[in-house]
Amino acid sequence: MSDGQVLAPQPPEAPGWLRRELSNPLFRNAYALVANGGLTGLLGLAYWALGAKFYAPDDVGRNWAVIQAIMFVGSVTMLNFLLIRFIPQTARNTRSLVLVCYGTGAAAAAALATVFLLTLHIWGPSFQHLHNWRSAIWFLVMAVAWNLWNQQEGVFTGLRHAGWVPVVNTIFGAAKLVLLVALAASFPSDGVTLSWFIPVLVALLPVSYFIFRKMIPQHSRENAGRGPRPTHREIARYVGGAYIGGAFQYASISLVPVVVAAHLDETTNAYFQMAWALGMMLDLLALTLSMSLTVEGSFDKARLAESTRQALKRTLMLMTPIVVVTIVAAPFALEFFGHDYSSVGAPLLQILALAVLPKAFIELYIGVLRVENRTRLIAIIQAIRFLSVLGLILALFDGDHLATIGLIIVGVNVVVAAAIMPGLLRATRAKPSLTTEGRVIS
Repeated sequence: MSDGQVLAPQPPEAPGWLRRELSNPLFRNAYALVANGGLTGLLGLAYWALGAKFYAPDDVGRNWAVIQAIMFVGSVTMLNFLLIRFIPQTARNTRSLVLVCYGTGAAAAAALATVFLLTLHIWGPSFQHLHNWRSAIWFLVMAVAWNLWNQQEGVFTGLRHAGWVPVVNTIFGAAKLVLLVALAASFPSDGVTLSWFIPVLVALLPVSYFIFRKMIPQHSRENAGRGPRPTHREIARYVGGAYIGGAFQYASISLVPVVVAAHLDETTNAYFQMAWALGMMLDLLALTLSMSLTVEGSFDKARLAESTRQALKRTLMLMTPIVVVTIVAAPFALEFFGHDYSSVGAPLLQILALAVLPKAFIELYIGVLRVENRTRLIAIIQAIRFLSVLGLILALFDGDHLATIGLIIVGVNVVVAAAIMPGLLRATRAKPSLTTEGRVIS
């Protein structure tokens, strides 16, 4: 290993199938992201269990509504899709690509946060305290910080060192737990939000230093002169559809609960948000193989069909038991939280778990489309998913039956998954061909 070279944490030497699995970069990155999702889920359960014990339900509901709004503003403006897709194909220009994505995403997050603050009158009672200028400034700062924090995860994944993602997020999750308890007495109204974002603000600088001074130089050295590099025109052509698709995807995760919060009182919103947060942790697991497939498919397009077959097999192997366990355990797990978290939130969580497998199939297909630069189709698929869910919720949700939201999400994703399944299966059988430029395409 050359001086200054940094490697992501690797598992110890293991026999048999595990060694073979971890020798494949597709699985190594994917399992690192699955481990991240699992650790995030466990820490999330502990976090919300402590939140339910130390904070009143109305405070939890109000704080989580604000967190979802910040997550929406920060996530819908980030450019992870660009980092994951093109970092594997760059070397000398990786630093510039990352800096452009950071700057663009941060500026967009600040602008969208300002728009949200100027329209608080339409978002319901959970957000009215943001009329205070100090709270508004904090909201803006935290939205920008969340944007950069999540783009860092895209950088690690694109660099094929996703092993660092669970390390960073485990430290983040542990810090949240400590602050959640520590702030309960002094900041009972805002402690949940502060515990979530203070660790982000503190960690941004050292993680950025590690990425720019260690990881990116290593990537540049290892990939100098390897294969054709993406042109500025190719990247620009990719951005439009991919950004729109990514924006719809993140809106389905974070904007939908903000819209629902506008129709609920703060206590009921706490029960809804708890189930929603746990359901979205399952979605994070569904996304992992798609992200790894995008990275490895971009790195070696000739093996895209083989990688897609392997990713599909692992999706079924990993996600099916997780869905079953969630459905069985949800009522008992939420009972620990006290109040009415179990009786009100568990049925919604069980239904949301049913949507995980169709979502995973959709995300795998989107991973293939990213490698193939078919961004217009990505935008169409994500738009149909988001707009169908949002439209049906606005039309059918009466503010009383939370399970309605889960049924809508399951129904929409099953229909979309059925529509894309022929394309996904074709992708597992496709054979690579060469363009006149000598590039491998699927």
